[in-house]
Amino acid sequence: MTVMAVADRRQRLWDLLVIGFVVFYMVFPIFVLLEYAFAEVWYAYQLFPTKLGFKWFSWVLRHYDTRMAIIYSYTLAPLAMLATLALCIPAGYVLGTRRTKLSLLTENLVNMNMALPVIVIGTGLLPLYFKLGLLNNYWAIIPAHMIGAIPYTLRSITAAFMQVPRDLEEVARVLGATKIQVIRKVYLPLTWRGILAGGIFAFSWSLNEFILTLLLGFPTIKTLPIAIYEYVGGYYLTPQPAAALSLLILIPSIFIAIFLEKYVKVSLGMGGG
Repeated sequence: MTVMAVADRRQRLWDLLVIGFVVFYMVFPIFVLLEYAFAEVWYAYQLFPTKLGFKWFSWVLRHYDTRMAIIYSYTLAPLAMLATLALCIPAGYVLGTRRTKLSLLTENLVNMNMALPVIVIGTGLLPLYFKLGLLNNYWAIIPAHMIGAIPYTLRSITAAFMQVPRDLEEVARVLGATKIQVIRKVYLPLTWRGILAGGIFAFSWSLNEFILTLLLGFPTIKTLPIAIYEYVGGYYLTPQPAAALSLLILIPSIFIAIFLEKYVKVSLGMGGG
């Protein structure tokens, strides 16, 4: 066996070890989550459950608080998504088609929000919401969720607008199209993938948002992440109902990840440039 063959074999082995570790790191927590969610009988000395079923799903759905948590999560997420898109589409058009110093400064300021810990943002919003009487207000949670969603959504939409040739807008304007018509008939058909990906980012962020909802809405507004925390983060540990509720977030998140894998490459192809 030549030296090159030995080196190639070692490289493949190293690659398999690295990939295997990453897969295990990602899959093992989900495997444990599935075990707890479907375990109806699980003795302490056994590695796997003795009986599987939907006991814990029916158990959590019998409770009013968890049913309301599902309603809050799956109504706040689409509302936050729509509000974020309503703000980011016109902003993305300006930032994507007007590459000036002001637009670059705006992008940098918005992207700085990604580096700020959410707890810091929540601490700053808490006295403001208290002063305005917006604590525990359902509708006031929507702009709070938008704070974390806007940087990712705007980045996606801006990248999509940047990929549209400027000549198309100039030709449309020469032919008499108004600004609104240019956006509706020229840009939107070419940027819908980026807009869709940005909307999915906003939906996913809102669905998983925990800290801002806890600070600004709890105990009146309780979403799924807060309901899960109550089962595993207090003075008692009840992983089974927490796992069942977690699947209500995990399953949509998996579909979101698959969907983004299909469309996000188009929308973010220039996002890192």
